[in-house]
Amino acid sequence: MLITAGTELMRSGLSAMLGRLPGVAQVQECADARQAVTLVEGHRIGIVVTAPPMPHGDFEALAAGASRNKARTLVVLRDYDLPPNEVVAQAVAMPADGYLLESELTAASLADTLVRVDHGEAPVPASLARGLLSRLRSVESEPIRRQFLLTPRELEVLELLVEGLSNKEIARRLSMSEHGVKRHVGAVLAKLNCPNRTVAVAFVLQKGLMYVR
Repeated sequence: MLITAGTELMRSGLSAMLGRLPGVAQVQECADARQAVTLVEGHRIGIVVTAPPMPHGDFEALAAGASRNKARTLVVLRDYDLPPNEVVAQAVAMPADGYLLESELTAASLADTLVRVDHGEAPVPASLARGLLSRLRSVESEPIRRQFLLTPRELEVLELLVEGLSNKEIARRLSMSEHGVKRHVGAVLAKLNCPNRTVAVAFVLQKGLMYVR
């Protein structure tokens, strides 16, 4: 487990929480994203836990390094004293495998989110999911469907990925098997040329392909 965050207070707090969790054998800390990339590439890091502030280019390098080395990323978003649209903007700028809000950060919520990230889910707090959904406009779906040759079902799956739903939850929502959902998610990622589901969501939002706000 690797922690890299913009403030010493956040790093020490996360380190203390992680140190008390069962199953967490080793926790490393660093303040610099470049150092974090070196650690990810030189060690067997399973999950990188990070938090803003972090320059956009530094996070991109960290996320790319994690992806190359099969590590997952969890971002703890700052939400104290921030309007919801700014919290959503942080998530869009830092596409990760899962998110937590600083205001909801506890040892229990951290443990639960880490387990979900490790199992390949894309946990997103409910309030953040609502914020992301509020940026979507269904009338904008047709251009992305045509541009990337998505089938209607793949488009439905992509829209549910924005909500942070797991494959099991998507299967329940669309009355499909989990195997079928996994196949559609794989097709969406391949057509968008994105390494994971969270990057795919951030991609369509950043490019304005599914929202205008």
